[in-house]
Amino acid sequence: MVDGRDAGMIAELRSALDRAPTARAAVTTVLDRLAAPGRRPRRVAVAIDPPGLAALRAVFSARAVTADDAGRATLDLARVPADVAAALAAALDRPAPAAPRDHAVELQQALAARPAPTSALAAAYLATLGADPRAPLALAATHGLATALHRVDQVVHVLDAIAALPGPIRAANLAARVLGDSKALAPGGELARAVGEALLACAPAIQAEVAARQPATTAAACAAALAAAGLVRDLASVLVHAFGPLRYAIGGVTFGHVADHAALGAPTPLSLAQLRGAQLVALPVERITIFENQAPFLDYVERVDPRRELVIFASGQATWAVVALLRLCAASGAPIRHAGDLDRSGVLILRSLAARAHVRIAPWHMDAATHARFVAAGRPITPDERARLARLLVDDPPTAPGHDLLRAIHATGVWIEQEAIAHTLWIPPPPHAQAVAPAADRATLTAP
Repeated sequence: MVDGRDAGMIAELRSALDRAPTARAAVTTVLDRLAAPGRRPRRVAVAIDPPGLAALRAVFSARAVTADDAGRATLDLARVPADVAAALAAALDRPAPAAPRDHAVELQQALAARPAPTSALAAAYLATLGADPRAPLALAATHGLATALHRVDQVVHVLDAIAALPGPIRAANLAARVLGDSKALAPGGELARAVGEALLACAPAIQAEVAARQPATTAAACAAALAAAGLVRDLASVLVHAFGPLRYAIGGVTFGHVADHAALGAPTPLSLAQLRGAQLVALPVERITIFENQAPFLDYVERVDPRRELVIFASGQATWAVVALLRLCAASGAPIRHAGDLDRSGVLILRSLAARAHVRIAPWHMDAATHARFVAAGRPITPDERARLARLLVDDPPTAPGHDLLRAIHATGVWIEQEAIAHTLWIPPPPHAQAVAPAADRATLTAP
């Protein structure tokens, strides 16, 4: 084993490496890897011949160097003391390798030194990095600490901007204004994913909304989080369907097409672009009813009086167009109710929509009594879903909308699809109800 501190030994090393070219090349490779930015590799594989292998083992030790029969040697850099690396560098007339950087320490120091963000959302994100810095450390290992810190700064700036949004905005516009690059938040990109993960970790309302959608992949969950935060791609493609006597105005022009189509028995699609800047002109209704699912919505509008009720199709998890429509209609003062699946997602959709629209929404036939009445029509929840329910119920306020339903679902292990029972809950029922209802249900097609 080489001491590495004696000038004579350095000269001896230089001579030994000159006699074994493959060993010299291997040592050069090792020193290059030690000097490279990012996390140091634990092992380095090099091509070697028998004289070179003998020289390497003499320099590093037999335990640090292993070889195969194919002319390859593997050096375990964890077994290379710093003084030996310095001696080898001197033998090859190279600067000594810098001491290994502790990215974890440097990251925490940089986070502590950066200016405070302007929003509680971004502050929560930085706090999560303090507790679990794996994501930036992984980026630092492959691209350097400067790149990782730049990514953190980008996420903070985007979160601050999201927290200040008065309403939805095209993602490209926000990226251009905040980051100077309209493509920085391109769908599927690394920054979009990082922002989505931050929202899922630090924004409980968005987390609940995305959970209600049950995305199949992490990428889908991150995209849903960005949409829930108000970052959209095309305002004209974000839709809500409405049925009832709604009239609104934009720039002094009154639009009554929703009411006109409702009088003819047809719902009307409205885009987020159409609702921007709208003001309510008239909504003479007794209530506003939201349906989570399409079939019950369409069945319901077949029997509702289009002059007395506004009916909204939320299409599962409500879009920003639904939110905009509810905000517009809130000025009418009409009570709002929501009908959906009797499951965890249905309750979370209701709660998220109420929070985003800043209106009170009452569950309609989404309670423990309805669940008990139709439990035989339900389906079993999975063990994972039951565990998610249990975690939710730990801190769920008893007064929260749907709390009693969540407890009933958890106790029975059964959820109920809205379409399976909706025909028994309307007075009078839609025309198809008597034809499709099981014999045991036909007697219930009266007031629940």
